[in-house]
Parts: sequence; C-alpha cells; structure tokens
Amino acid sequence: MHSPDEYRAEIDRLRKTTRDLVAMTTLPAIWGDLPPEGVIDSLASFLRTTLDLALVGIHLPGKGEIDPLDTIRLRRNDDNDDDGAMLAAARAALDAAIGSADPHDMRPATLHANDAPLQFGTARFGIGSELGVVVIGARRAGFPSEHERLLLGVAANQAAAILQRRLAERALARSESRFLDLADAAPAMLWVTEPDGKLSFLSRAWHEFTAQDRGTSLAFGWTAAVHPDERDAALHAVVDANARRVPFSMEHRLRHVVDGYRWVIATGQPRFAANGDFLGFVGNVLDISDRKRTEQALHETRDTLVTMFDALPVGVAVAGQDGKLLLSNQAMHRYLPTGVLPSLDEERYMRWTAFDADGRPLERRDFAGARASRGERVVPGIEARYLGDDGVEIWTQVAAVPLKGRDDVTRGHVAIVTDIDAFKRTEAALRLAESRQRELFDEVAKANRNLSEFLAVLAHELRNPLAPLMTGLELLRVGPRDPAVAANVRDMMERQVRQLAHLIDDLLDIARVTNGKVEIRKTRVDLNAIVTNAVETSLPLIDKHRHAFDLQLHAAPLPVQADATRIAQVIGNLLTNAAKYTPPGGVLSLRVTQDGAHAVITVTDNGVGIPAASLESVFEMFSQVGSNRQHAQGGLGIGLSLVRQLVDLHGGTVSAHSEGIGKGSTFVVRLALDETPAASAPLEEVAAQDTPAAPALRILVTDDNVDAAVTLSMLLEMEGHAVTVAHDGQQALQMAAQCVPEVVFLDIGLPDMSGHDVARGLRQIAGLERCTIVAVSGWGAQDDLARSSAAGFDAHFTKPVDSSRVLDYLAVVAASMRST
Repeated sequence: MHSPDEYRAEIDRLRKTTRDLVAMTTLPAIWGDLPPEGVIDSLASFLRTTLDLALVGIHLPGKGEIDPLDTIRLRRNDDNDDDGAMLAAARAALDAAIGSADPHDMRPATLHANDAPLQFGTARFGIGSELGVVVIGARRAGFPSEHERLLLGVAANQAAAILQRRLAERALARSESRFLDLADAAPAMLWVTEPDGKLSFLSRAWHEFTAQDRGTSLAFGWTAAVHPDERDAALHAVVDANARRVPFSMEHRLRHVVDGYRWVIATGQPRFAANGDFLGFVGNVLDISDRKRTEQALHETRDTLVTMFDALPVGVAVAGQDGKLLLSNQAMHRYLPTGVLPSLDEERYMRWTAFDADGRPLERRDFAGARASRGERVVPGIEARYLGDDGVEIWTQVAAVPLKGRDDVTRGHVAIVTDIDAFKRTEAALRLAESRQRELFDEVAKANRNLSEFLAVLAHELRNPLAPLMTGLELLRVGPRDPAVAANVRDMMERQVRQLAHLIDDLLDIARVTNGKVEIRKTRVDLNAIVTNAVETSLPLIDKHRHAFDLQLHAAPLPVQADATRIAQVIGNLLTNAAKYTPPGGVLSLRVTQDGAHAVITVTDNGVGIPAASLESVFEMFSQVGSNRQHAQGGLGIGLSLVRQLVDLHGGTVSAHSEGIGKGSTFVVRLALDETPAASAPLEEVAAQDTPAAPALRILVTDDNVDAAVTLSMLLEMEGHAVTVAHDGQQALQMAAQCVPEVVFLDIGLPDMSGHDVARGLRQIAGLERCTIVAVSGWGAQDDLARSSAAGFDAHFTKPVDSSRVLDYLAVVAASMRST
C-alpha cells in the first residue's frame, strides 16, 4: 500500500499529465495558421519547456509541399555545457534515431566526465508515408518516463496533424487516425465530442473499463455506465460546459467490468478551429478509486483519531505561529475557549500564573506555548494555576513541543495541559500531614520525657509518706510507753495516709477531666462563700510555711453557676501552688472582685516566679517537672493543669502572669456572673450540716484484701455496729443469708465473682430487699459509678475511703431507717 506522500505524488503526476494532454489538444488551434517551420519550432520549444529538457531535435524528411526540416533546441542555462558540444550531441542523437531500426534503443551520451550522462527519448511521426523523428534529451535517471513518452508522442502527433493538414484530406484523416490510435493506447480513457455535445469517440480504455461496445457508448449512451445517483449530474455538467464552451471537471462513479462501480474524475477542454469555430470537447477519464479509498481511509482514521483525541483526559491543541489554535480537543476548550494562546490573548492571559522550577512566577513570554513557538521543547512541562470561569483556581501542568518543517523552521507547536489539581492538593495535604506528624512526634517525645520524669516524681512522692508510715508502724509494734508518743505517731500516720489519698485523688481527678468523665453539678452559689471554705482548707499549709496571707472578698455576694466543690478545688490548688513555690516567710494574697459581667479571683505570691517562655506551659500536665524542681514542696505537677480544665468546664478562663524568675506570680480566674434575679434563683448554702451519731447496725464487710476488710470492721465495731466479714463473693452470699445485714460494704474486684453479680445476688435473698449496699472500689470513674448503680448499689466509695465519710454515711442510713 502506498504512503500518503506517494499517493499525493502520483495524483500530482496524473493531474499534470491530464493538464499537459489537455494543453496539447489546444496546440492544433495555435498552430493552425503557422507554416511547417513555425509548427516544428513551436513544438520544439513546447517540449523543451513542458518536459524541462536539455535538448530537442526534430527531423522531417519532407513530403509534397513540405520541405525536409531539421530543428534543434538547446537549454542555455547549463553552466557546464557549451553550445558546440550540446549541438553535436543533439545532431548525433537525431542522426542515430533517423537511421536506427529501433530508435528507443539509444545509449546515453556523456559530454563531461563529471556530469550525469544525457538520456534520450525518441518519437516518430508520419508525414505522408514518411516518418519524422523527435529526439529529446535530459540528465535524469529513468528518463524518459511513461508520462514523458506519452506527452512526447501526443505532442509529435499533434504537430504531425497540423503538418498533414497542409497535404491533403487523406493525409489529415490518416494523421487523425494515428492520434486516435494513440488515444486508444493511452492508459487514460480519452474521449471527443462534437459541437452538439454528442460523443463521437471513446478510447479503448473506456470500453475495457466499462464493457460498453462502441455503438452503445457514443452520443449520450456513455451515461448508462455512470452510477444512477450521479448520472443526471454528469450529463448536466457535460451539456452545460458544451453550451458555455468552458472547461469542466467532475468526480463520479463509473461502472467497472469487474469491481462494480469505481470512482473516476472526468475532465474536458473545448476545441476550436483555426478560424475560431467550436469543434466540441476533448477530455479524459481517470480512475481515482484507489485515491478515494485512501481518502476514505484517511477520513476514517482522522475520525478515529479525533474521537480518541476528544476522549483524552488532558487538553491537547495544535497552534500556528500566530498563536491561533488549528486543532484542539474538548478538554482544551476549558482552558482556551477563545482559541488563542494565553501568552497572546490580552483578555485571558491574566487567568494563568505559571511558575519555574523554583516556584517563581514567569513572564508571559516564558509560558510553555510561547517558548515552543520559539523552537524550544518544554517537556515535561511547567506548573501553572488557571482561574476558570466559575472562579475556581486549579493547578495544571503545561507542556509544549515545536512543529518544524524539513527546513527546520518552526511553523507551530503542540501543547498539552494536564489537570494536576488533585495531585497538588494531595501533595500539600501530605506535607501538612508530615509537618503535623513531626509535631505530634515531638509532642509524644516531650510527653514521654515528662511522663518519665513524672513517674520519678510520683515514686518520690509515694515514698515520702511510706517512710514515716513504716516507722510509725514499727513504733506501734514495740508499744511506746508514753501515750503522748503513741498519739503523735497516730497523728503522723493519719497525715501521711491523707497525703497518699490526696495524691491518688489528684491522679484520678486529672484522668477523669481529661477523659471527660467529670460531672459538673452547677448550682447558683456565692463565690465569696466558696472562696472562704477553700481558704480554710489551705490555711494549715500556708501557716506551715509561715507565709503572710491577705484575703479580700467582694463587698457584695457574687452569684455564679458553679460546682462549689470543684471551684473550691481550683482555689485550693492555686493557694497550695503559691505556698509551695514561695520561700518560707513569703506574702500571699487572694482577692475576689467584679469586672463587668465576670467575677475575678486573683491569687498573688512573691515566690520563685515564672520565666516568660513558660507562662503558658505551666498549665500543661506535669509542668513542674524539669523546672523549679529545687523549690518543689511535693505534689505531682498536675495541679495547674487540673485548674485550667476545671475552669474550662465552667466556661471560664485562667491565666498566669509573672515578671520573671524571683519576682513572684499571679494567677487570675474569671467566671461569668449569674445575672438571674435573686428571688427566682436563691443562693444555695455551701457549708455542710453536722450529722448526728449513728445507732448500731448489722453490717457485712466483703473484701478479698484481708487487711482492708479487718481494719474497716474494727472501725465499725468501735462505733458499736455488729460486723460480719467475708473475703469472696460466695462467702458473702452465704453469710448475708444467715446474718441478714442492714448495710453491706462490698468490694467490686472479688476473686471468684464480680461484686456487681454479688450485689444482684444479695437482692434475691429474702429480707435483703431494703438492704443498703455500698460499693467499695479502687475504680471511681463516671462509667464505674454508672455500672454500680445499674447493678443495684446504693452508693459507691472510691478507695482509700475516708473513715469520717463512712461514719457520716452510716449516720444518714440509720436516720433514714428510724424515719421509716
């Protein structure tokens, strides 16, 4: 199969042959009034010019009124040739052709050693019974071609026809007959019409092509071979051209003897006599089916490519040097709706912001398309942001490559625009995630360091009370003789146990707050009263450090919606922190004021102070670790963190202020005032009422920790209660059925069964329907309390249990029993 270039070249050759043949048919009209010498000279010039020949030689032997003629024409623009050498070569070739039996068998002639040899072609034409000879020469490989032979033969015979007209009608008829014979021998289908438009001649090629016989095809019979769909148009074209006597050309389908219908192109040229009379048309019909099939294939291929082109997920376009798009797919219309490159589009170039590899914006002349137009390859491309008609800006990548001809001159370029917005956003998200991951890693590392130091401090804080406890136990074991010593030992042990309980309570509180397990029970209370109670709790520590303390309450009540216990815890932690981090003999103050719609608590000391860089971090977990350790007076470094979280739960704020190391600290708590009218929301009392002593009760204590169970039972027996002790769940159920207790203190984590299951079992024993069951557990989170309540417990105490709380609770239970 021929390539498109070969196909186009063949079409061009066929068209040139057709044009030359048509042109040659007009020569008789041009030569009609010329003498034989003029005809021969014109023919020589025509051939030399039309076929681009180096030389033309024509010999006529002479006949009748025509004298023998020899004409030689040379091309004068060959620098290496001289007229003498070329003339000698032409003469020799002409003589050889005249005397040769086979004039086509002529050897090339070499004039100069460095030049290509002259190739010759010959043609004979008749003048009466004699033969004339035409010799043509050129320095071309394959010369003469079939095309050149055809044109040479037609031209020679055209000249012969004119010359024969000078003889006689018989000689003219014989010349025309030879022309028609030549037409029959031509590969194209040649035809001739008369002035009335009727066909008078069709070459043999037509009949071989269509299988029409000569009688059927003449006049207008040839139309029967034309495809029915184009038959009327073909006839109309011929009739119209004949009437207007103008050239015509048309394509139509023509019946083929084998292949059904094939596409042909028919061209016609009007003929005129020397006197200007219209003689009809001469023309030819060329088979162009191969060309049409190739064109169809090209169209189908183009349609396929266009479909694929439009289906591409990227914008693709071909642009000319003027910046206008020659071809583009649908995706590119989104970016270039005006069909002009953005670098040359004054209205839309501002929608594009292109960047170089370092992220710097580019000038318009450095856009990818502009650079490709200058012959530069921009691959893989440059990144650019594009602002769409919807106002949304997206990231793209624009690549471009120049289109160059064989002369290496840039005639345009191909541009490709890829939407990389999702990639860029993912890339940015990954960078952000990576940065956040690094931050989290640093936070985790810091938390691990803080936790390690916290555990060391925790161990230290736990060992501090354990050491005197161990010593006190040893003193009690040997039995001190002085009752005052024993009393002091017991007081000391009670203080240390309370210290341990305080440490555990702090840990539990911070865990509950952090996990959202703390339940804030707000009521309308006077902040002055809360502060007063909190100060009373903290005064022993302040007095212990010999600090001077100044308390200034607000002159009027300050109603707030708050959990009094938790706000008291906040104030206590702030005072404890101030007392610990102020050297002995320092000055502490607490002021309660009003600032607009807020109540303000200010705690100030003249202690060690806080560096400016640490003012915010003091509220972080374990903040004392690694700072001011030499001033630490015990504690886990979680007090201020608990303060902030409790204040946050109340919707308030807390802040720290200090002028630096050694210049003291100030902590400010702000809480919103409750502006509800006092009549509709009276203030609740903060102070608790004294609980009367409880009467004797039947009590069952169940704990797998024998020491815990025994010590609690001893405490209860000292208060006059009847106590039974069990150490697992089954034993508790058995003893409960026997002693029928009024109160049960029940550990949750028993070895054989859960305390929750024991509680449910107790409720099934006859007589225990109204028994008070109290959970005693080391677990005290909100969900732990909820599970205890669901299991049937009436109360939940968290270990270690304060003995006063137990006794107070029993007093309430006893009072309730008396009232019923």
